[in-house]
Amino acid sequence: MPMSASGRFITSGLWAYSRHPNYFGEITMWVGICISSSGCFHGFEWLAWLSPLTTWVLLLKVSGVPALEAKGQQTWGEDPAYNWYLEHTPCIIPATKRPPAFQATDYVAIVA
Repeated sequence: MPMSASGRFITSGLWAYSRHPNYFGEITMWVGICISSSGCFHGFEWLAWLSPLTTWVLLLKVSGVPALEAKGQQTWGEDPAYNWYLEHTPCIIPATKRPPAFQATDYVAIVA
């Protein structure tokens, strides 16, 4: 999760619609490059489509999201606002409308 200068997780701007909008942009860029180049592809050049696929796998399953989400849990895992953000904000593909803001009254602590 990206941090603001105050050390809090970011919930404004693009991060209000997606937890990882930069990764969405990266994947979209590679898909766009492949689409715009496809008219010139011949033979093995079609393997260029492995680039967006590889980027997607690496960012979503290997190094990007898993590492950042683990760091976020370690840093803010006890914060109800952070857990609300995780539950209501899409991971990669941005929401078409902003998820609801966290309200302390929406959080019910479970006491064992």
